[in-house]
Amino acid sequence: MQFKKYSSAWYSIALDTEKQVFIANDKAQPEFRATGVTIEEAVRNLQSLEDNSFSKLA
Repeated sequence: MQFKKYSSAWYSIALDTEKQVFIANDKAQPEFRATGVTIEEAVRNLQSLEDNSFSKLA
């Protein structure tokens, strides 16, 4: 069986079936994690979290 790279996105997505939310993780920085009711919301929250974190470092 061959596995192919499914996505070149900078994030990965998981579904928490108990809480019914999507979890977005940054592939390069796994400590960044955000949740959302939709995949889009989780990714948007992750981007916002990273933007806020990087602006504090500047």
